[in-house]
Amino acid sequence: MTRPHSAMSSMETVNRSRLAALSPLVYLAVGLALLASGSTWGMAPPLVVAWTGSEGWHMLPLVVACVAIVLQRRHVMAGFALASAAAVADAALGLHVGVFLAWADTAYTLARRAEPHQRRWSIGLTGMAVVALWAVVAALPHSEDYALPVALTLTTGVAIPFWWGAEVRNGDDRAARASAATLWERERAEAARREAERDRAEAVLRERTAMARELHDTVSAHLSGIALHSAAALSGAPDAELDRRALQHTRSASLAALDEMRTMIGLLHQPGEPLDLQVRDGLDALPGLLERTEAAGVEVSAELQSVEVGPDVGQALLRFAQEGLANAAKHGTGAVRLRLSGLPTMVRLDIENPTPALPVEPSATGDAGPGIGLSSMRERLGAVGGTVQITRADGRWRIRAEVPVDSAESSEPAA
Repeated sequence: MTRPHSAMSSMETVNRSRLAALSPLVYLAVGLALLASGSTWGMAPPLVVAWTGSEGWHMLPLVVACVAIVLQRRHVMAGFALASAAAVADAALGLHVGVFLAWADTAYTLARRAEPHQRRWSIGLTGMAVVALWAVVAALPHSEDYALPVALTLTTGVAIPFWWGAEVRNGDDRAARASAATLWERERAEAARREAERDRAEAVLRERTAMARELHDTVSAHLSGIALHSAAALSGAPDAELDRRALQHTRSASLAALDEMRTMIGLLHQPGEPLDLQVRDGLDALPGLLERTEAAGVEVSAELQSVEVGPDVGQALLRFAQEGLANAAKHGTGAVRLRLSGLPTMVRLDIENPTPALPVEPSATGDAGPGIGLSSMRERLGAVGGTVQITRADGRWRIRAEVPVDSAESSEPAA
């Protein structure tokens, strides 16, 4: 689609081309009309003795000057030189005003379109020619009556087209710079707009990812616990005590899931504020998580060393353990082994359990299978500088989280 200002520029260019094509004909018509009027219309006294019919000889320099205007469309200097030669030749007969007007057009074009060094040389040579012509006029008999007016007329008439062309050229240059600056500003504004849109899209994606992770790691874990407790109660013979205990665990898990949902809904109802979806619990909640897992009927063997970690690392490790134990409860067939170790260079959390699935080689990224829970593990540990390793071989499922000591000690709570 053509922009409006581009269309206007094209129209202006066409109009200027038409005027440039008509200008030689206009100068020729004006010059011939002045000659036909019977008056000499000379700007200076003739340098040679006039004779009868000498006025008609002005037609030849006039035609040459008009041809020079046409030539100047492609060759600026050549056109100006030809028009100057015609003006000098016509000066011998008195420099007819029609010839001078045609020459002034070429001088204007030179001042507007020629290269800087070409303008300097041309203006300098033209000034010397004017001075020489004035000196010749001043040497004529009775020159004291007209020498000064002729000098002022020639000087002013020669200077005006050069000055006018230079002003128009400077205006064109300023307009070009302003147009370039406007275009640059428009491009910069467009780039800023695209960058802002990309930032907004990335922010929305991050929030959606965080919401999906929290829903999976919190609500999904509680619902999995409810499913496990209810399945355990339904799978055995009716027992009032065991059934009541299962209902108590189910109620606790459902209330916890409801509280998590209310928290997230409250955050979503706060427009203009970034979502704070960080889990509030840390490794101090790990014993309670183990108790709830055992209450669900999963045998857990835990080795917990005392480690000092920041809140973010503690939250990430707790959710890693929660996801690992939930997977073991859903897919495992035996006791789960969990070990939290504080090593000299890192904090490590291992979870291992038997599984009936066939051995599968892990992928290049360390993933032994698809699932949003595994992706959530990597995202959480990666955010605190940690890594996740997942293997499945020899009938056992093993996951390991490692966080460097520097990251574990320097992590700060989310603002």
